Amino acid sequence: PLHELLAPDEFVRQLTRRQTPVKAVLLDQKFAAGVGNWIADEVLYQAKLDPRKRASDLSETQAKHLRTVLKRVIEKSCAVNAEKERFPKTWLFHHRWGKNSNARTSKGERIEHMTCAGRTTAWVPAVQG
Repeated sequence: PLHELLAPDEFVRQLTRRQTPVKAVLLDQKFAAGVGNWIADEVLYQAKLDPRKRASDLSETQAKHLRTVLKRVIEKSCAVNAEKERFPKTWLFHHRWGKNSNARTSKGERIEHMTCAGRTTAWVPAVQG
């Protein structure tokens, strides 16, 4: 994903012309090769974006921020060799699995699960609403 990541202006242009949910765009391997379900959820959590929001409805600022967060999450994942215990403790990653109805983030925020873009999606309405 790092080697194929679009330049900031091109990322914004291609992202915001899409009418689909932003999560679907992130999972589109033609748009963001190598981004899987958990990375998309993590990025959207950290970017504070509702996964159902249409990409075309993102402001330029939101789209640029999304790219920044995407790059940061991928870089960190590579830096720790994708060893889950080495991911930051504040990441959604540690709490998103299993559709646990009582799941909470490290800050105590409630995690909900839904289907978005045909995939199980973990998200935090209090942060991403």
